[in-house]
Amino acid sequence: MNGPTSVVVDVVSTRLRYARGTKRGFVNVRSERTRADALAEQVVDAVATVRDESSEPIEVVSVATTGLVDAERGVVAEFDAADGTKRYDVPLAAAIDEAFGLPTLVQNDCTAAALGEYQFGAGENHNSLAHVTFGTGIGAGVVEDGRPLRGERGYAAEVGLFSIDADGDLWSTGVRGAWEAYCSGRGIPNFARSIVAEDDRPSSLREHDEIRAPDVFAAADDGDAVACDLLDRIARYNAAGIGTLVNAYDPGVVTVGGSVARNNAEWFLSGVRASLDDYVLAADPPAVTLTSLGEDIELYGALAATLSVDVNARKSGD
Repeated sequence: MNGPTSVVVDVVSTRLRYARGTKRGFVNVRSERTRADALAEQVVDAVATVRDESSEPIEVVSVATTGLVDAERGVVAEFDAADGTKRYDVPLAAAIDEAFGLPTLVQNDCTAAALGEYQFGAGENHNSLAHVTFGTGIGAGVVEDGRPLRGERGYAAEVGLFSIDADGDLWSTGVRGAWEAYCSGRGIPNFARSIVAEDDRPSSLREHDEIRAPDVFAAADDGDAVACDLLDRIARYNAAGIGTLVNAYDPGVVTVGGSVARNNAEWFLSGVRASLDDYVLAADPPAVTLTSLGEDIELYGALAATLSVDVNARKSGD
């Protein structure tokens, strides 16, 4: 792998991770709580920390962040803070350019994850790959011939808003029956509460003041019939969502990640594989596998994005 020495940053609502990117990968990963009200300043501080400790000059900064991203301008158009509020038009690239004069790449974390998977994970022997992240919400990225698909405004592959229950009672971001309203880390508890309210059968889920996603999986492991039926429905919804993605983009392989998929991998993969044929056009649908890159996949994506950066061209144009 050839590429410039970089600072790679992964931003989610609750934490910010960063490291020095090298020709062999990244080193010295640090993590801290995200400061949504001072996000640009926090990223600048992270870059300064890595730069000051690096034995080689930093040539480029690459940020993967949750939210709606204007990659062309390097702006986070909409960022979801941990408290449920939003921040708008965070100028990451401009802040880094002002502080250091460094070129900066900013992309959505799901897009970055797909690029990281393509470059460092399951992308070998495939021209096209899709990666789906099952975390607080559901998002995806698609890479074709090494290039991420972004769409007109950079919002491509917002698959969490696929409607998998057109008449459903749960919504996300104004979309009725949205996939992530039922099957994400935030959606599963809401779905569970709605099912418990309608189902007269006894269930240990009724004992919880606030149902969390892990509570549903624990109840199912204990044989709770309501929880088991709920997870069966979620598995079919996941198959329908992934099937729709496959029909739309025709990837050679689909990888999944995020806490919901990683922490419940056997259930997740077996459930999707059992029903996927019901939702795809292809007679031989692509393999669906768990990413091997773990929670570092977005950092790998940020690193992968730097591999095509010509820092010499930037310098000659300054």
